[in-house]
Amino acid sequence: MMGDAIQLMKEKLKGHIDARDTERATLVSWPNPKIEIDGDPHPYESGSIVIADYLQEREIEITFEVVEPEPAILKGKLLIPSPLEVGDRLLVSRMTGQRYYVLGKER
Repeated sequence: MMGDAIQLMKEKLKGHIDARDTERATLVSWPNPKIEIDGDPHPYESGSIVIADYLQEREIEITFEVVEPEPAILKGKLLIPSPLEVGDRLLVSRMTGQRYYVLGKER
C-alpha cells in the first residue's frame, strides 16, 4: 500500500519543474552551443546562452610532489571535459531579455 502511494507520487512529480522561470531545452550543438527551448520556434545561439561553470570544459594547473624513487616535483594541467553532449536535455532559466542560463542536465 505504501509502495503504491510512493509510486503514484513519483509518477505525478515526474517531469515537474519547481521554479516558474525554469524551462527545458535540447542542446543542438556543442562546443559552440545552440539550444532549442521547448515551445520556441527558433534555436538560441551562443550569444544568448550563459552556461554554468561546472558544465564547461575546465583546465586546472596541478603540482605533484613525488617522493620515491627520488624526490621530484611535476607540474602540469588537468583537463576536465564538459559533460554536455549534443542531444542532452537541459534545464534552463530565463534571464533578462532573450538570454538563458543553463542550470544543468536532466537525468
